[in-house]
Amino acid sequence: MTGRPVDSTGTKAVIVPSGGVLAADRVGVATADWPAASASPDDRLAVLTVGTGYDSTSRAVEVVPLDEVPSGVLALPDDLAGATGFAGAEETATWRLDPAAVVEARSVRLESSTERSLDDTTEELSTAGLIGRFLWIPPDEQELWLDVGSVPFRVRQYDAGGRVGVIVKIGPRTTVDLFVPGSRSGVDIVILADCSGSMGCEDIVWEGEYAAARAATQRDWRTFTGSRNRTAGVSRMRTLQDALQHLLDVRLQVSGRVSRVALMKFTHETEQVFPRQGGMAEVDAGTPADAEAFRHAIALLQAQAGGTDIGNALHEAANLLYRHQKPGNDKLIVLVSDGAHWAPKGDQGAGEVVYAHQEPVSLMEHLHTAMDIRVHAIGISTLPMYESWIARSGVRDHESLRPDHTLLSELVRVGGGDPAAIGGYEVLDEYFSGLGAGLSRRVPTTRIPRPASGVPAGTAEVLREWAARLAAGRTAAQSQDFAQRRDFVRERLSAAVARCVEAAQAALRTPLLDQRQLWDAVTLGIEGRHGVSDARAFVRMVGRALLSQSGTTPPPKDVDAELQRLRGFLSGLRDEHQRLTAPGTAFDEDEWILERCDRLSDLVEALAGRLEGLPPAGSPGEDRTDGRTADSDLPYDVASADGTAGVPAGSPSGSLQLGLQPRFRL
Repeated sequence: MTGRPVDSTGTKAVIVPSGGVLAADRVGVATADWPAASASPDDRLAVLTVGTGYDSTSRAVEVVPLDEVPSGVLALPDDLAGATGFAGAEETATWRLDPAAVVEARSVRLESSTERSLDDTTEELSTAGLIGRFLWIPPDEQELWLDVGSVPFRVRQYDAGGRVGVIVKIGPRTTVDLFVPGSRSGVDIVILADCSGSMGCEDIVWEGEYAAARAATQRDWRTFTGSRNRTAGVSRMRTLQDALQHLLDVRLQVSGRVSRVALMKFTHETEQVFPRQGGMAEVDAGTPADAEAFRHAIALLQAQAGGTDIGNALHEAANLLYRHQKPGNDKLIVLVSDGAHWAPKGDQGAGEVVYAHQEPVSLMEHLHTAMDIRVHAIGISTLPMYESWIARSGVRDHESLRPDHTLLSELVRVGGGDPAAIGGYEVLDEYFSGLGAGLSRRVPTTRIPRPASGVPAGTAEVLREWAARLAAGRTAAQSQDFAQRRDFVRERLSAAVARCVEAAQAALRTPLLDQRQLWDAVTLGIEGRHGVSDARAFVRMVGRALLSQSGTTPPPKDVDAELQRLRGFLSGLRDEHQRLTAPGTAFDEDEWILERCDRLSDLVEALAGRLEGLPPAGSPGEDRTDGRTADSDLPYDVASADGTAGVPAGSPSGSLQLGLQPRFRL
């Protein structure tokens, strides 16, 4: 983040109506205040922190340079002002914009805060476009929310590579899931558990926290080939059972769920194992008998010799949902399998035979479009896991044992589900944990939202009013500053003249300066007539006021030198004024007069200092300068404004011209 407006000490935060470009966590600044117009979009992201005295709120924002925003203003949309606590505390609140590192999130899981259906909310999120959305991850743990449109979503989980104190952005590679709690997401779920022979392969390795939790209960499982596990791996079936048990544990922590569950196992045939009597059951803390029956059904699952008829399993699950669906509930099939070797119609299949009377992909597409049934697929094991197990165990490789999730991915694609989750225990455990707490859906993030443009008329009007108000404030401040400076300079010059007059009267028997004429000259020059300064009158009158008296005692050389400096300055005023007032020349008369009065004060104070160093007039035998005695009454010469010789002593007129009108006497 770059740019000038960074905090409330030098910039005014103005609340404006939200809309157009100033919406969705965007704040506006003056284009002139933000020179980084060509910088990358990430450079415009910053953290806005608002302090209200008793609370502080931080939020990631995008800074937008706008011509409509006056310099020295931060345009804060009203909804953002309310969310940060700035609204209602404008006069006392402090704020600042701070730079922060920007990180693209690997994954984000959002929780809906509305009662809308999961499908509708997912569609709205996808349509709104999530790429480019951002949020601030504070160093301390806090509840996070992401606003999309006018709807807030709680951020349940995020993966930013373990970093905090950063701005996390949703990018093209970020996976986004939408979660709806089970208490608000009515759904009928049929879990299809693959019990074919390949599910006995012991190629799943529990790692990390999962290994520690399961090490005490791990036991050998005999595979369909009759071999016994002598490695660290466990069977695919055992992994499925553990994940289903975890699903049950999560559901038993709460009661009052509106979701119902059924469990079916399949090979080339399909059989319902829970509830045993058929139908579906609500499994939670309020149904202990059903919970115990579900746990028993999970324990009885085992790998059996036989093929994998996924098409038939989907058909039976759809029949169950059709016969026992609860009105208003979503319908979901969760297919858990290590896959089946499959090829589209017309191609030659290989490996385990798919016995479906109907091609499974076409069947699932029909179930989704005609019955609004959705399918999620969980693929157990991966090819690297399998090959590592083969190398460790010495079991002979066979194509029928190899995990193949091509069919699962196709089923999800046509069945409206999330992309197939594939892997070991961690993948199953995470999925079923979420399924126990509620329902999740993958949100497509391919759509990039079009950035809003333009400033609404109401917002532009507010900014124009503030521009005028700030301009008036600056003018008033300048006027106040000028008035204070004017009074100071006038008082200083008046005091310097009074001091000089007193000293000259004592030393030379003449005041040298006319205080009253000086006051008139300065007042007329600065304030003029009708409040307009008159530099021409100042130039004309000030010389008359300062050198209008002639004395009877000639000054010594050092005093005369100060007088010459003063006369030289005065003689140049008229020419300087004519030059500055020439056409095409910028000229501020007020400032020019103040500066000249300030300079006059310096010269008069210097002259007064020299005069105060002289002895009083009439001291006997005092020799002043040039052999002239104190009682000499000969006038002294003064140089003219144009550099010619001064008026000779004894001139009939007794006057000289310093380039200022009218003439005045010394």
